[in-house]
Formats: sequence, C-alpha cells, structure tokens
Amino acid sequence: MIEFLKLKVFKGINRVLLKPVFGPPFSYPIQRNWFEFMSTVCLIPKQTRITSVTMGSVEAEKIMPTNDDSSTPAKSKHIILYLHGGAYCICSPRTHRSLTANLAKHCHMDVYVPHYRLAPEHAFPTGIEDCIEAYQWLLKQGYSGHQITLAGDSAGSGLVMSTTLKIMQQGLAKPNTLVLISPWVDKTLAQKKNTKDSIDSLLRWSNLEAGVTHYLQGHDAKDPLVSSVFADLTNFPPMLIQVGSAEILLGDARALNKTAKHYDVDVILTEYQDAWHVFQLQAGMLNLADQAVNEIKQFVLAHSHVV
Repeated sequence: MIEFLKLKVFKGINRVLLKPVFGPPFSYPIQRNWFEFMSTVCLIPKQTRITSVTMGSVEAEKIMPTNDDSSTPAKSKHIILYLHGGAYCICSPRTHRSLTANLAKHCHMDVYVPHYRLAPEHAFPTGIEDCIEAYQWLLKQGYSGHQITLAGDSAGSGLVMSTTLKIMQQGLAKPNTLVLISPWVDKTLAQKKNTKDSIDSLLRWSNLEAGVTHYLQGHDAKDPLVSSVFADLTNFPPMLIQVGSAEILLGDARALNKTAKHYDVDVILTEYQDAWHVFQLQAGMLNLADQAVNEIKQFVLAHSHVV
C-alpha cells in the first residue's frame, strides 16, 4: 500500500511541477533552471563522493563510492560513462545525481558524467563529439573498452547509441555493455500516432518535437547517428533496455529491442509496469526504482566479471 501511494505521489509531482514546464512555451533557460532546482529534492546516497574532472576539453562530474580505493590501477577497475537525458536541450550531471550516485554506490564503480554541450546553442553532432572525447579520455587513462559501461537515459540513451556507432566507425575499442533507460532513439517520432501524451506523467510530444527541431536544425532525422532504430547494430555490445509501461517512449524501446535482435545483439528489454519516464531517478525513495538500479547492477557485473 505504501509503495502504491508513493507511485501516485511521484506521478502527481511530475504532472503538476515538471510536465507543464518541460517543453514549450517555456524557454530553455527557464526549463534548465527549474529542473536544476527540482533535482534538489532527490536523494543522493551518503556512501558516495562527487568531484569535478576534465575529460579532455569536456567538463564532467565523477561520482565515486566511498569505499573506492583511488589507488587501484585502471587496468583492474570497471567504470560507467553516463550520458544524461533532457531532450538534448536541458539538464546536466547535477540533475541526474540521484541516479548516477546510486549506480556508483550499488555497482561499486566510478561513474563519469560529462557536461556535453546542449542544443539549441550547440546542434548535432556537437554532443556526440563531446561524448566521444570523454570516451577517448578514459581510454587514455588506461581503461580498456571492456572495462567501460556506456549508460544513459532518454536523449542520453540516444547519445549512447550514437557514440557507440562512432566509436565502432573510428575503430576504437568498443564499450563492454550498454545500459539504455527510457531510450529516445527515433527522432522521426513515429510512435506519436499510436501513443497519447496523457499516459505519460512527465513527457509531452511537443517537448520532443521541440528537441528534434533544435537539436537537428534541419538534419535528416533518419540518419542512424540520430535515430539508432535505423542503424546497423552488427557486433554491438550487450544491451540492457529499461522502460516504463506508462511513457510515450515505450514504442522507441520496443523498436530498439527489435532492431538489436535483428542484428543478433545480446539484448534484454525490461518493461516496468505503471512506471514513468526515467523513474530510476527516484532510487532510494521508491522500491521500483531500486529494483531497476539493482537490475542494472546485476547486468553490468555479470558482463564485467566483477565479484
């Protein structure tokens, strides 16, 4: 009963305080400031430490579990490179600390979260370039590809897919695993005709339409680097896809799962019933979010051979 009430409360908060501001008619500066403010109500586990780092020319946050031994050499550690969501136009490492810190705590891994440049000031492919630079910086620190999990939510999941495609095109060591939370991977918005806004307590199609306009600025939405549902995923790393049943990007998650299976990718799709867009941000406050974080932990550890 308590969990049921929590679900209702968080959905209500989304509908009243977040969904109306997330998208037009509000300007991006207003949206950015509001989401930065609202992120302060989320819990950040005490068993973590947050520092600032520079990954090449890209500023970033590094979240570490407090039991981390900083003297452990890179060759024996596994890490997560996390790309935050926000329709390519808002949010930051700070807005996603409740999720990234919980990943650091539960996976016992350092989590790097780059401040990739946002649209409309910086359109496609600037964000991808920043994420590639951050990934290359990790390789230069001594990490190998099989030690790196590339993770993200919403537009950040789109960047995970785009970055992995570029990594493979450039012949770099590919990441060990991919974690995709509520992935936005079809910028043609093909699912709009099948799904109404009202099912989603956070996202609106008008918000995604604005994101497409400002991120692509005329670029082809069917470009595989933009919409990975159209990409050749041959030899892609194992993928975990998590999505809520009550969000407008459910169709994107299913389409990505179908594409991955077509290319024989080792993929898991988990649909969390009655959950909203990136409900994992409520980890530490909601059992369902904790369950999802634990699934990520088990997936990452299973493939990283960490015991």
